[in-house]
Amino acid sequence: MANHFIQWHFISVDGTSLQSMTLHFCQWHFTSVNGTSFHPMALHFSRWHFTSVNGTSVLSMALQFSQGHFTSLNGTSFQSMALNFSRWHFTSVNGTSFQSMALHFSQWHCSSLDGTSPQSMALHFTQWHLISLDGTSFHPMALHFSRWHFTSVNGTSFQSMALNFSRWHFTSPNGTSLHQWHLISVNGTSFHFNGTSFQSMALHFTRWHFTSVNDIAVHSMALHFSQWHCISLNSTSFQSMALHFCRWHFTSVNGTAVHSMALHLSQWHFISLNGT
Repeated sequence: MANHFIQWHFISVDGTSLQSMTLHFCQWHFTSVNGTSFHPMALHFSRWHFTSVNGTSVLSMALQFSQGHFTSLNGTSFQSMALNFSRWHFTSVNGTSFQSMALHFSQWHCSSLDGTSPQSMALHFTQWHLISLDGTSFHPMALHFSRWHFTSVNGTSFQSMALNFSRWHFTSPNGTSLHQWHLISVNGTSFHFNGTSFQSMALHFTRWHFTSVNDIAVHSMALHFSQWHCISLNSTSFQSMALHFCRWHFTSVNGTAVHSMALHLSQWHFISLNGT
């Protein structure tokens, strides 16, 4: 699964070996780098989430994480950044064009449903997932983060968004509609997943993934980031959490059981904390 994960999450393009990709994966995404322990890594999140680009030092990246995640780096314009961001996070590698990348995007990250063309997906993906390309300033971007990462965009209703989200992001496995297992409830709308009320799931989902709910302060959220992004919450065991996480975030691939995926989740995506 470790070899397959690299293929479906980032993949090797143009002959880059999986061994080489594995080395780079640690640098771009989540895990420890050069023996740095997880505790110091918590202080240096920006170092392990993206790391340097085109010679920009890791220290400089760390100081500019909020800029490096959505806006400019060392004076690189937002528009230019948008074009390059897809190169480091999801799209082209070693010169593979974005258009070519779009054709393969559905294979590694979500797959196109209902006949949506990959070219169309590519156009929308940059607007909803990576950031809009229209010069939106960082301050409004911060306020609108939940709109383009999980909810509606430019007035698109949540219900409509839910139906389309599976096309661009993860897809719905085994006929379960995506809004039941991934998207959060909005304005009191409630959904259910295996008997768990979706409203309740929404409250917990934001703890593990990204956004605030019911006015929980960003400062408070920052203190709890490790709790909602990688590890267990409120005595829920990591093994149990991993089992559920696979169902909503990645699901099984090529018949690999969710249980089997759960056992390896910490190895490929987040790694354990404090010896867990």
